[in-house]
Amino acid sequence: MTTSDARARAGRTRATSASVPTQRPAPTTPTTTTPTAAPASVMNPAMVERLVDSLGAGRSVLVVGDAGTGKTQAVARALDRLSTAHDDLTIVHISGTGTHDALPLGALEPLLDDPDEAFGDLAATLDALASGIERRRGDGRLVLRVEDAHHLDDASARALEWLVRQGTVQVVATLRLSWAARAPWAALWKDDVVERLDVGPLTRETAERWLVAELGGPVTADTTHRLWRASGGSAMRLREAVHDALVSEALGLSNGVWVWRGGATSQSRMLDLAELDLQGVSPQGRSALEVCAVVCPIALEVLLDLVPAAAVDELVLAGVVTTTTAPTVTGGTVRVVDLTTPAYAEVARAWIPASRQRELLQRSLDAPVAHGVAAGSLIRSVALAIDLGMDVPAARVQQALEAAFAIHQYDSVVMLATGALASAPEGPLAARLHTLRGNARVMLTQLAEAERDFSRAAELLAPGPFDVETASLLLHVADMATLVAHRRLGDVDRALAVLDGIVRPLQEADPVLPVLRWRDEVEVTRLIRLGYAGRLDTLDAALAALEGGAHPARRVSLAPPTAMALGESGRLHQGFAVCTRFAEIATAHQDHHRWGRGEVLVALFFTLLWSGEIEAVRASLAPTSDDEPITVEWSTVHAAFGLLAIAEGSWSEARTHLATARARFDETDLTGLARYSLTAEATAAAACGDTATARDLLEQAARTAEGSARAMEGDVRVRRLDALGWLRSPDLVTEARAVARWARERGAARVELEALHRWLDATRRTGGLPDPVLVTRVRELGAVCDGERCAALVAHVEAMSAQDTDLARIAERELNRRGLWLPPLGAPVALTAREQEIASLAAGGMTSRAIAQRLVLSTRTVDSHLSRVFAKLGVHSREELANILR
Repeated sequence: MTTSDARARAGRTRATSASVPTQRPAPTTPTTTTPTAAPASVMNPAMVERLVDSLGAGRSVLVVGDAGTGKTQAVARALDRLSTAHDDLTIVHISGTGTHDALPLGALEPLLDDPDEAFGDLAATLDALASGIERRRGDGRLVLRVEDAHHLDDASARALEWLVRQGTVQVVATLRLSWAARAPWAALWKDDVVERLDVGPLTRETAERWLVAELGGPVTADTTHRLWRASGGSAMRLREAVHDALVSEALGLSNGVWVWRGGATSQSRMLDLAELDLQGVSPQGRSALEVCAVVCPIALEVLLDLVPAAAVDELVLAGVVTTTTAPTVTGGTVRVVDLTTPAYAEVARAWIPASRQRELLQRSLDAPVAHGVAAGSLIRSVALAIDLGMDVPAARVQQALEAAFAIHQYDSVVMLATGALASAPEGPLAARLHTLRGNARVMLTQLAEAERDFSRAAELLAPGPFDVETASLLLHVADMATLVAHRRLGDVDRALAVLDGIVRPLQEADPVLPVLRWRDEVEVTRLIRLGYAGRLDTLDAALAALEGGAHPARRVSLAPPTAMALGESGRLHQGFAVCTRFAEIATAHQDHHRWGRGEVLVALFFTLLWSGEIEAVRASLAPTSDDEPITVEWSTVHAAFGLLAIAEGSWSEARTHLATARARFDETDLTGLARYSLTAEATAAAACGDTATARDLLEQAARTAEGSARAMEGDVRVRRLDALGWLRSPDLVTEARAVARWARERGAARVELEALHRWLDATRRTGGLPDPVLVTRVRELGAVCDGERCAALVAHVEAMSAQDTDLARIAERELNRRGLWLPPLGAPVALTAREQEIASLAAGGMTSRAIAQRLVLSTRTVDSHLSRVFAKLGVHSREELANILR
């Protein structure tokens, strides 16, 4: 498998697998001072740069976007920068809030020197406006900042248009997206009189960057996802969500990392802002909003049976509701209306009696739900109906539960299932609700509660009768209960005893279930647990089961431990093929097994990492669509990025990611990978010269239980050897010998090869000669282990055996490209962590520009660090540096 092949196939695998508006001041007297200081961290720095460039060039600008997207902040920061750069700049600030349909020219009146003389004659008014602007400009520049231009009265909007077209004034105005196609604004940007800059909703990546900058430290991925989802893409709502989470202590620090701790958060500030934004809505619009607050999301044609079309138009223009096109079950499309933020619903529902809410909800429950509606709104409407004691159709509850799973709102799943169970009769429906609640509690790491849910579901299903649907549900319960038992107990044999107990009722029903090959399903579950327990002796049985009669969605879960077992055995090409094949199957059956794509992605990551296909590893971690997040345990995400950084020699970056993973693992270790992550973090700390922390992390790892992820034990031991190597431990040879023996006994050829390589390398570093017996064994392992990294390990051992320094240096650079960075040969020198990191990369053959891109630094900074390294080590070139470090 070549690098290019792996990269291309990994890309194909991924493709198949893997609101509160801004508060505004009333329009009193314009200010002619510098703008109010923007928040500490800019939400959209790219938009600020574009504004600075356009305004600096003298162009007028319309900043267009929905409420709360950060338009005001971007304008404030841009004007602040311009004011700093230009002492002669005057900024006049007016606001459209409160002026719409009020006194004509009311918004611009403060610009008039003598309003009494100006009003009554349009020409005189325009002349007076121009004169007032000119007086304020003086000998310098003037920018008219217009906040909420969509709220300007018609006369003010037309006068402003005329002034801009005449070049009398330079304007920067914020405008709601719903008004961008209306007069006079559309004509201004269409005629290129002003530049239109659109501010879209926040992406997850933008939200993450802002959170890290605003909070001053790393943020766990699940925290980012939760806050970003809560914001609905709104910059304002994200800021308020962070404020509420900090006040309620739902968000807290753990080991210097911001972690979501859970619990209720206050939303009073968000509700206050929503109330303020709704003050301008007409009585007809408020009546329509009451209906939308209860029934949305709903098809537009159904909503128009309940409220006038004019009221819906008003809410759309006000940015309170949005309309989108969504596919229907029959393959057509339908216009769907939804609120732009849940806060509007909370405010409006306080106005509505419970009896009226029930009446409206019944209308929406009787209407079909279009695919693609906002998951949060669907969850909200079903939860409200349950709270009101209404009889919610089982299909609608199921849709809401699936929507909550899709956006990782597992606490919403628990809430919905609990509410539905209160009225569900005992039987298959109640069993399914217990199962779904148990699944969510697994993801919330509430394993004891999940165990009770699965136990209750098994009790409800055990009496039968069994058809394919109920038997399949019992098999799923058995699988999840076995997983929970394995993770709680760390004992695979006791977990399999749980499996046998749950599926026992199926033995009596076997003759009436000819269609369902349930025995194959049970065997797959058994092999999954044994695979994650590190039982390599079951590998052949697992490979046979992958081709067996179990449902394809069931076999998806068997593919990851099987692929990793193949990787330990050195059969990396075959492991990669298993991942590629079952990534496609997982995508096709994600409605049956929502975790399948994530499980296969994790196995693919490790298979590529062990193969040394580092570029393909990075491709496998590229962001997925925000609309289709892959369900992966969050700590695994951080650990994966940390391991990739180690493979690229970016030790500081690795420490950041792995410390974030550790903070998450401190809250919960759902995957059993805490020990693995701690050992990898120890390697990064040792490579950075932080020996005390590295030793402490190794001790923590030694105290951490192996749990249900013993399939990774071989790699944990190899990572420990690497940490000991960077620590220059005298125990390295002894431990490497023990790891090699352990791996050979269990048939883990790749692990044995890695251990023998570290053994021989440590011998060289202490001045010893390679043992010919070990070199022969390395050659034998090289013949059975495939992948570019294994080949590079063998080549390095051959060079050491030949005692060819130049050949060894070349071989070691190939190891760098394959993800292995060995410590310098010489004694440690007084380099800082950053200097050591840059020196190692430079010694590996990377240019200053490449190092700068890797570490997100400037090329000048890299060269400055290298200059100090050269001085400390007494070298004058990269070649001499490589000789000393290698």
